[in-house]
Amino acid sequence: MVMIVGIISSALIMTNVTHANASSDTQVSLKKDAKLYDTHKIKKIKTESAKKYFGKESLYEKKSAKVKKTTYKLVQSANGTKSGWMKSSDLYVVKRKITTKSKYTLTPRINDSSDLDSRQLTQLSDSQIKSRIRAKFINFVQGQRKKTDNGSWISSNGLNKVAQERANYVDPTMGEASHYTTRDGKRHRQEAAILDGQRMKIVKNQNDIYESNGYATLDKNYYHIADYVKYFNEMITDDGASGDSHKTQLLGNEGNGLRYYGIGLRVIRTNYTVQVNIVILSADTKYR
Repeated sequence: MVMIVGIISSALIMTNVTHANASSDTQVSLKKDAKLYDTHKIKKIKTESAKKYFGKESLYEKKSAKVKKTTYKLVQSANGTKSGWMKSSDLYVVKRKITTKSKYTLTPRINDSSDLDSRQLTQLSDSQIKSRIRAKFINFVQGQRKKTDNGSWISSNGLNKVAQERANYVDPTMGEASHYTTRDGKRHRQEAAILDGQRMKIVKNQNDIYESNGYATLDKNYYHIADYVKYFNEMITDDGASGDSHKTQLLGNEGNGLRYYGIGLRVIRTNYTVQVNIVILSADTKYR
């Protein structure tokens, strides 16, 4: 299976955080060529090209360390002769599950939501993946908000439109910068969600929109809808690394409860993986 841990970040008064679930001796591969460092202090560059250094060696993650909010991994060759530290974002987890397919495969119509959740990603359309993740994530947040005095979570047509516009182009791997970068690649002092909302004539001069975004890239033959939802739910259940900033937004422990929300999702497929990007907007104003 292939798994790239999602990066979740949030804007307005919130801080950027990278979630990294390290596991010893996990096989990894290079997402792209990058620098390799001598130690976890990330001061001395061992080589400018990890790809040339490791060659065709099988690589394994041995340790993890966070330096200035960036997660680095100690990567070692299978025979233990080569090693170095790399950014987590330059790696992906490699673990193939080999399955034997029958000669004849019948693909039934998929309509029932519980049936959708049990299906492989290859058997689902983009719209089915997005609708199920959206529904399950909303149900989870609603349940968590019931434990507060901040009221229920209410869908906003305007915020949904802006969130989807953002999801269509935003790159969550940019971290905090993603919240200030518009479709044309320009970075602004104002949050991009507000600028997009103004361009779409949904937002006027309000400045009360909070944004969280993230992604998860998983093996298309191994994972299911619930695995994406599990990662996104960590914005509430395991948000300590960000100082609970995402949790604060989603539960409404800011402003006047942030009762109105909008969610945008994008599905990106490759030969081996399905990546899902999510953008969540929250506000005290019910934008229409």
